[in-house]
Amino acid sequence: MPAKYSRPPLTIRSYAIGFIAVVSLLFGGLSWAILNKMTTARATLEFAEKQSASLEISQAATLFFRETDSIGQKISIWDETRQQLSDSSYYVYWRDGRVLESGVLPGYVEAVELYSRQKMPLAGKGLLPYMPSRIPDGADGGAENEDGFAYAVRRDGLTDVYQIIAIRDGENVGQVTGYAVARLNFFAMIRDLQAFRYVDVGSLHLSMAEGERIPIQQLWPRMEYKVISNQEVLSLLDVIFRSQMQMAAAVLLISILFYAALSELVAKPLRRLSRHIDSLRDGSGQMLDMPFTQEPVMELEKVRASLNDYQHQLNSVHARLDSQNVELWGMAHRDPLTGVFNRLSFEEDWKQMQNVATGHRVEVSFLLFDCDHFKPINDTYGHLVGDQLLQRLAQTLQNTLRAGDRLYRIGGDEFAAIFLDASPDDVLDVAKRCEAAIDSQDFFNLGIREPIRMSVGLAHASGTQVEELVTLQKQADVAMYHAKRPGYGKLVAYSEEMSTESEALFSNQSVSAVFEAISGKGAVLEMHYQPVVSLKNRQIDYFEALVRIRRDHELLMPKDIFPVVTGRRLEAHFDYVVLDRVLRDLAEGVIPEGTGVSLNISGPTIVHPDICEKLGQFKTYFGRYKLVIEITETALITQLQQASANLGRLRSEGFIVALDDFGSGYSSLGYMANMPVDVVKFDISLIRSLDKDNRHSDMVESLVKMISTAGYCVVAEGVETEQTLEKVRRIGFSHVQGYLFGRPAAKAAAELLC
Repeated sequence: MPAKYSRPPLTIRSYAIGFIAVVSLLFGGLSWAILNKMTTARATLEFAEKQSASLEISQAATLFFRETDSIGQKISIWDETRQQLSDSSYYVYWRDGRVLESGVLPGYVEAVELYSRQKMPLAGKGLLPYMPSRIPDGADGGAENEDGFAYAVRRDGLTDVYQIIAIRDGENVGQVTGYAVARLNFFAMIRDLQAFRYVDVGSLHLSMAEGERIPIQQLWPRMEYKVISNQEVLSLLDVIFRSQMQMAAAVLLISILFYAALSELVAKPLRRLSRHIDSLRDGSGQMLDMPFTQEPVMELEKVRASLNDYQHQLNSVHARLDSQNVELWGMAHRDPLTGVFNRLSFEEDWKQMQNVATGHRVEVSFLLFDCDHFKPINDTYGHLVGDQLLQRLAQTLQNTLRAGDRLYRIGGDEFAAIFLDASPDDVLDVAKRCEAAIDSQDFFNLGIREPIRMSVGLAHASGTQVEELVTLQKQADVAMYHAKRPGYGKLVAYSEEMSTESEALFSNQSVSAVFEAISGKGAVLEMHYQPVVSLKNRQIDYFEALVRIRRDHELLMPKDIFPVVTGRRLEAHFDYVVLDRVLRDLAEGVIPEGTGVSLNISGPTIVHPDICEKLGQFKTYFGRYKLVIEITETALITQLQQASANLGRLRSEGFIVALDDFGSGYSSLGYMANMPVDVVKFDISLIRSLDKDNRHSDMVESLVKMISTAGYCVVAEGVETEQTLEKVRRIGFSHVQGYLFGRPAAKAAAELLC
């Protein structure tokens, strides 16, 4: 049936004219919109530059007042200031040289003069052009009176700020012994404190008359300056405008050429081709065999040839599709690196398994394999070795599984297997065989010197338990997470008790609290300090810094915090935030001088490229505090060389290195022999074994004697009773830590109360 049209069809020329008209309208509208936006952008830019310049001046004012307060504080607490007021024998030398060359004051402090309590200079005429008639005794660098405690004077075209600081008696609190006057170069000071981007620094000046004196609070309203215009943006706007005009002319020319070319090269040949096809409509399929090479457009000749080739190719394509479908399925469902089934195949099989098992008494088990410390190994030995390791692991696991079992690679170094109609004991046997097969492999030929271990999580459910089938993967993941923790085997089967213990890893509340504490928004990170006591004199030697998070009046403990930190790979970021908090506590005097603090550093953090520079911020406290770095022995399994290098550097700078949780993992003696360690802290599990008269107790006693003889300081954790204290003292521990001597508290106590 012939097609019916509501209107007659149009020619190619008509469509070309319509297309040109639409393009012209669109381009014209777009050009108008762009020009309008350019005008608005220019005005907005000028306004934003003025606002930004004003903001820079405000910021400079804030930094100026803060810096003057800081300078006043430095001068007032400087021991040499009080010394000169009490004994001015060397005052001239101190004033003319020492005070500016000591490095205590910044470079824009041009001079410092001391005055007696009666406001008389200690030597010479004095620095002040004007001394206020009354200076409040309770004032510091930021106080004011009716004349301005700090004021500015314009002399010889220059503006100087004079700051008067009351110097208090260190012994008689509140008594003023004299005054210090500091002359500050105002413009040098603000140029040094504030980086100006929108203010022309060369145009900065104050509207002050020669000899005029005003309080510093009135300086900023008199500040005058020029705003730096963004010439690049203005030039860019001009270029855009000229480009718009040029593009308009180009569009017009292209439209004319397009119409002429389309008419001559396409419309005419298509009409001839159409007439030729119509004349051969009744042929036997060879209607386009007549050469058509007289047309100027090669593509039209190719249309004829392509129609002839199409039928021949169509038959051969159909023949190849069947064989290629099989190959494509394998490519889509196989992991290209290891050759085992991939994530797509796993998802399809998992859905099919749920459909088959749901509502039927079918036993379903899920095994999840994860290579321990794969990322450090991959980073240390290179991606080529990492790929070879994954291939070896996949081949070993697939060969160890039962015939017909499928192994899936569902992540970077994670593999999984699904078992139907297999008892938990049978699946456990398969998992043990896989674990043994991995342990028996020799990975040294790949260049890997560390032991390769797989953490295996096992979860089991009955097909009638629909909810358990849905959460089976999560349960296996929880079990695998426990397999990675100290105190568990590398093969762990899921149990209900694990759900409560691992709740923090998956709890939105715990996750939110950790991220809020790291970002400083919402939850607050708190440091609690527990004393480590020397048995030699029963005095506190130092405090261990233990982290807590307070959120909505609730205190989150480490068991809620660290599963989230380790599970989300936040160790280094979290440790840096903790170190900043300990630095603040040291500055605020939370930890008594003469003691010390130990800092717990995770394995990923100790090999971080910036850890030495970060811990270098504690160097200012050497001499007043003992600074200890505690490394958990189970955290040093990989990247030992880098960890040893960083610890050696920190140890040479004055830090004490402690091996924490000794006895909770493996290779402890190897660490002590090869790592720069000063202190060995015995894990609480070893200390509790002392309460039993068995071989464990004898082993602990032998270890303590051996380690002490080797020159290490030995600390016993978890001492809670006098009986335990007496035992650890008897077998040779030098230090103890536990509830018997104090629980972790937000403020470290200076003395031992027991």
